[in-house]
Amino acid sequence: MANYVVFFAGSGQKVKSEKHIYNDWGKALWESDGKYIGIYNDGVGEAKGTSGTTGAGWAKAIESSMNEIPSAPKKIIVVGMSRGGVQAVIFAHCVRHKFPATEVFVFAIDPVDGGNIQNDGSFDLRDNRNLMARMTTGLGMTRGTRGALKKKYNLQDDASKTIPDNVRFYLSVLAQFKGKTRAFWGFTPQDPRLGNLTCTDPNLTRTFELPGDHGFGVYTGNEKGKLNISRQARGKVTTEMFAYYLNKTGFARNFNVGFDQMQTLGYYSLIAMEDLSGSQGQGKKNKSGFSFLEASRKAGTNWGDSFTASTQNRWHAGRGHIVKSMEAIRGKGYFVNRRHKQIYEQVLPEIENALSLYDFGNYFPWAQICQKGKDILPWMQKNAEFAKDREGDKKSFEEFMRLLETMG
Repeated sequence: MANYVVFFAGSGQKVKSEKHIYNDWGKALWESDGKYIGIYNDGVGEAKGTSGTTGAGWAKAIESSMNEIPSAPKKIIVVGMSRGGVQAVIFAHCVRHKFPATEVFVFAIDPVDGGNIQNDGSFDLRDNRNLMARMTTGLGMTRGTRGALKKKYNLQDDASKTIPDNVRFYLSVLAQFKGKTRAFWGFTPQDPRLGNLTCTDPNLTRTFELPGDHGFGVYTGNEKGKLNISRQARGKVTTEMFAYYLNKTGFARNFNVGFDQMQTLGYYSLIAMEDLSGSQGQGKKNKSGFSFLEASRKAGTNWGDSFTASTQNRWHAGRGHIVKSMEAIRGKGYFVNRRHKQIYEQVLPEIENALSLYDFGNYFPWAQICQKGKDILPWMQKNAEFAKDREGDKKSFEEFMRLLETMG
């Protein structure tokens, strides 16, 4: 009985481009104990007969992928980016109908519904979603691939906004970036914690934030023969969380990510330092002057407003921390997300031991750590300064601490 991993790339993405991580993940999953067979789909706008602007043609990739699975697998892993993340959810519904005993793991990277001027978003499954569909309803005329897909797999109108119960785990990363584009129609991410994606058991979902632009979570950092270390770092941390939860849920073991947890902390430290310096993942030459830690705070108010401010009244326009997470924890400072904090706590004894030996003149252990992440110590120092600054503003610091107590 074969297992499968199915990839739905984002709009305008070629799924096997060296810029993107999909091929690396597919190879690692094939080499893991699960022996996952890869099914790869270019994003709308790249796949033949699709539109990157409207998302039209998205159903073709789902139908094609279903046709590549001849019999019921034990497990299917589905990965989707942007509109591909919503395709992944609809694909899980199709699997539930055709192979009800198959267990599904979904990894959605910044999933968005996408705007379509004719419909209520790209994935509108209503039979009378637009003028043409209303004119042909009841006349026996075809309503395109999505209509055929809906009928064949008994899809409900809300399939794009509902995680089916055959999904044993739903993992998601939501991008954070500067600007007002999150308010644009169809570009608000879908997630159970945002109330626009429902699931039967919230305990089977995890959402992590990631500073940087919309597609950064699936970048390898390889760009025209050069390495963008900022984008590479984001691809590395999503790789680690993907492997971690696949292993934790039993979907895969021996998924070789090619780096250890200290190196992962180094990647997270680089991302944190960029966000604190306002470079937002673009590299030192292209600083945006934008920090999401600062963007979460309303102008002229205390730190306690960081996670309750709406998009409109944050310090900067844009999404900010729309999902409550643990960016700053007591005296520890700034964390990119909860996974960052978990990894830090895991490797902290090794860091403390290396620093202790360093004080006694044994530099080698610390040098080894620095090789794995030159940003780790600067990030730790910045955190100490952050905590000190907040303690200096006693009122704001106390309010901030009370807020963190409620953040779980």
